[in-house]
Amino acid sequence: MKVYQGKPVSPGLVLGQVSRLQRPVERFGRGPFNPEREQKMLDAAVATAQQELEMMMERAGPAEEAIFLFQSMMLEDEGFMQNVQFQIKAGIGAAEAMSKVGHRYAEQLANMKDNAYMQLRSVDILDATRRVLNILSNRPRVWQALDHPVIIATDILMPSDLFSVRSGMILGVITSEGSGQSHAAILAKSMRIPAIIQVGSEFLDDCDGRTVILDAARGECMLDPDAETRQQAVTRICDIQRENEELNALCALPCRTKDNQEFELLANCFGPEDVTTARGLGAQGVGLLRSSYMMMPGHALDEQEQYVFYSSCLAAAGGGPVTVRTFDFGADRTVADAFQGLQSSKLGLRGIRSSLLRPRQFETQICALLRAAARGPLRVMFPMVTDVEDWNAAMRLVEHSRQTLRERGVEFNENTPFGVMLSVPSACLTAEDFAACGCDFFVIGTNDLTQYTHAVDREIAMVEHYYRPASPAMKRLITMVLDAAKPRNLPVTICGLAAGNPDSAVQYLHLGVRSFSMSPQSLLETKKALREADSK
Repeated sequence: MKVYQGKPVSPGLVLGQVSRLQRPVERFGRGPFNPEREQKMLDAAVATAQQELEMMMERAGPAEEAIFLFQSMMLEDEGFMQNVQFQIKAGIGAAEAMSKVGHRYAEQLANMKDNAYMQLRSVDILDATRRVLNILSNRPRVWQALDHPVIIATDILMPSDLFSVRSGMILGVITSEGSGQSHAAILAKSMRIPAIIQVGSEFLDDCDGRTVILDAARGECMLDPDAETRQQAVTRICDIQRENEELNALCALPCRTKDNQEFELLANCFGPEDVTTARGLGAQGVGLLRSSYMMMPGHALDEQEQYVFYSSCLAAAGGGPVTVRTFDFGADRTVADAFQGLQSSKLGLRGIRSSLLRPRQFETQICALLRAAARGPLRVMFPMVTDVEDWNAAMRLVEHSRQTLRERGVEFNENTPFGVMLSVPSACLTAEDFAACGCDFFVIGTNDLTQYTHAVDREIAMVEHYYRPASPAMKRLITMVLDAAKPRNLPVTICGLAAGNPDSAVQYLHLGVRSFSMSPQSLLETKKALREADSK
């Protein structure tokens, strides 16, 4: 028996046989190539790939649909395809040109170390690139037909790998490389498939067909376990199944405190993938959808593309409310620097400040949001609001966007709720001004508010002890917001890492907070703590 250590991405414990997924090694001809012929071949392959992706979207859920939609959009991205065309005109074959550009784009995103979501998108680009290459090489796009459940082992798992296998045939996933924020990892989590990554290439060399115990909670796998270890694993699997039944029972229980006060559990999400995950964990809706994460490097999505994205998130929420935060470049660190440059920072030109300086980009987003709001309970909040002047300026642009849609005769929700994300102390201190000017709801962002209140960067370990999201100062600011909301009965949600900390959440509950938004992974633990607590 040999134990390999990796990184857990989707918890669980399984025992089964390994099936190694091997990808073909790409070999490209030397030419000479006819550029016109190669371009026609590429165009036909891209069209076929998009048809296949469209067929997959038709039978996919909201999470998978959004992934394959992104891949299809990538294949018609002007900058991406122009780069491929340039390579072809330089005398390179269509397959090699597509491979070079696809891998270069993917590498650029993978190197964005401070941005997990853009790293996530890098694998989507490789997946779409591989599909086109397989079409050009007349290779099948479904990697294998399984006749019994197995544990998949591969270098990097692509979203279409999971989706191309019949439901129930994948016991677990082990990869030698990969990111914990990849779409495949997110899908594995939403599908409750145990998965670990980064076990190293040695495991892949001779694992095919052998028995493995995959302990995805500990991030390890045991190749060729002995009889005693296998029996221990079977016993633990039975225990985990009982624990899961208890957690599933908690999902179904009402959100009520020990003294029978209702509370709301929402999730912080970045797309339909983890909206689906959050719903499965008992989230009643989305308290924070980070809109900046759908942006591609050098490519600001147009209104229709944004509308599709927001609509897919509403569909994934299944009728629950979805609160979209308008672009907050600098905090999300996506394509922020492409648009904002050196001014983009935590205390610089970000959030609503940035949007007000780019009214056309802001109005494009607002139009897409207003249109999507006609399809479900969507509400919009402005981040990094400092004072009521920011609010009034933003709402003037919102009204201009409404008028634009009226003139175009496009369906939209005239009564879409708009609110502010209170993450700056000055905004909390003047919260009643926002209420008086027509703000529909408040969201308290504990991550930034704690940093600005205590003058501390939570990423700097030496001053970490100053980062106290439930300090007396923070509690006073939160209480001021709650007091400002009461006269007009405005909803107040608290979100951020602290909202998903059971101890902090209970303290906020005692202050009067009744709506909590957190990462999907924190939902059940926080729900348990709130259900066991009194409201005062």
